[in-house]
Amino acid sequence: MQRVNEFAFYELAIKLHRLTEITGLNNVKYTQIWSEWSDARDAIDEIYKQRPLNFTTTVALKLYNLISEVVPRELNDMIAKIPAPDPQTPEPNIPWWTVSNIRDAAKEFETVLRNECQVMDTYFVSKKGAYSTIDLIERAHFQIPESIRNKVPDLTRKDFDQAGKCIAFDVPTGAAFHLLRGTEAIIREYYDLKVPGTRKAAPKMRNWGTYIRLLKNNGAPDTVTSFLTHAKDMYRNPVMHPEEIYTDERVQVLFGLCVSVVVMIQSEIDVEKSKSAPLAFPLVAAGGTAAP
Repeated sequence: MQRVNEFAFYELAIKLHRLTEITGLNNVKYTQIWSEWSDARDAIDEIYKQRPLNFTTTVALKLYNLISEVVPRELNDMIAKIPAPDPQTPEPNIPWWTVSNIRDAAKEFETVLRNECQVMDTYFVSKKGAYSTIDLIERAHFQIPESIRNKVPDLTRKDFDQAGKCIAFDVPTGAAFHLLRGTEAIIREYYDLKVPGTRKAAPKMRNWGTYIRLLKNNGAPDTVTSFLTHAKDMYRNPVMHPEEIYTDERVQVLFGLCVSVVVMIQSEIDVEKSKSAPLAFPLVAAGGTAAP
């Protein structure tokens, strides 16, 4: 997927259409047209950098080469071709048939491009709620607060990014899947810290219900387990059913909820890690002297 700058089409139209309006074929001089024709050629270059064109390519190449026969491609060569002013020797005209060929090629290019634009795969991505479209497509995980963004699992960030694309491109059920899988990644990290190895469930038995039950049995705060239970019952479990179809509005609510879960769980992870952090040495006794 490539983001394109639609202004390139506007510039192409301005610079190319001038060539279709050339008059006075017998009185066109290099000093009059070299810059304008060079701009038209550059516009063709730019549109092909932005997007591939299919059946317009042949006529675009034809026009490009006709311009290059008159106007060199390098700037220094363009300028060097400008004749020195000489009142005794008027600047010669470009041959009328060359000018005519360029004008006709520009008209042909416009006609073919008009037809290709009618079948071009161009879509408008509508804004979803208060989310920036470019943020959804390129960096949806930025919805996670910056202070913890780099702490959360890579899978959480990657799945949130995929969810953002799904939301932007009207695939809300796919977005729900990625949001919940990314959220489960950080729940699993908390579970691994909070639940001792001997009390962990067998790998095949691991799911949200198991995580919540074992977290609760091993001292996780009720606020955490209650919130996870709500997310499981209202959002995670339903999305696994084939008949469940998410809407744009519902998945936007889920996005906010999953971000809240990530923030809450990361806070608990930080607490657990602080408990196991090594003590600073030397220990200082109450009287202010180092303990023996």
